[in-house]
Amino acid sequence: MHTKTKLTLATAAASLLVAQGASAALYSTTQVEALYGWGYEDTAGAGFNIDNEDHAILTVVNATGWTYGDSFFFADFTNLDQGTQDEQDHGSTHAEWGLRGNIGKTTGLDLSAGPLENLYVIGQLDLDRNSSTRKTTHLAGLSADFDVPGFAFVKLHAMYRNDDSDAAEGSSEQYTLVWNAPFTIGGADFTFEGFLDYITEEGDLEQQLLTQPQLVWHATEHLGIGIEYQHWENKFGLEDTDESLPQAMVRWTF
Repeated sequence: MHTKTKLTLATAAASLLVAQGASAALYSTTQVEALYGWGYEDTAGAGFNIDNEDHAILTVVNATGWTYGDSFFFADFTNLDQGTQDEQDHGSTHAEWGLRGNIGKTTGLDLSAGPLENLYVIGQLDLDRNSSTRKTTHLAGLSADFDVPGFAFVKLHAMYRNDDSDAAEGSSEQYTLVWNAPFTIGGADFTFEGFLDYITEEGDLEQQLLTQPQLVWHATEHLGIGIEYQHWENKFGLEDTDESLPQAMVRWTF
């Protein structure tokens, strides 16, 4: 897709949400998660260091919905338990902010069909900041909500992305699946949730597959305790740089 088309999609997504700024949100949920993992891929396939093998992560998440669309934001702050030198080497922040505009609600058309509930235009910004990287990625495309039995929601995004790093030339495609399935065992509340990203090749960056499914026990209305499993093929788009590991997690929902 040409850059002009991508910008048009991103502009449309933002335009569909402009009127919502003055209206009350239908819902807004904020979560803070603390994670700790062992066995991160600390060395790229090419031999240079890219991470710390063990570290803590703080994640802040917000999801907000309006009549004509919704927004999603999260930020990961890694290596919070490392010393100053380690933080300078590998500490990083990764943030994503996405806006979706509901095409059916805006146009008055019923776009539902079978399991398809709603169709959206979507625009997203990804930010990466560490001691050696200052990167912003622009994404735009289409998104859909599906009605799947047993799931609170299932969302699928199909976006073109433009990574402004030196290693990325041209554009690539990103497909993101997001899900949440609540269930109960012996009166205890759980959710099986998470996401899967697939990103095609872009410049010198290899295709990537990243998924982070979570199993969460909701001990109280606000407190969740669980485990997240991270599987990342070609981490950071680096060839032959793969990791798979569990992460202990504690979550607080406001």
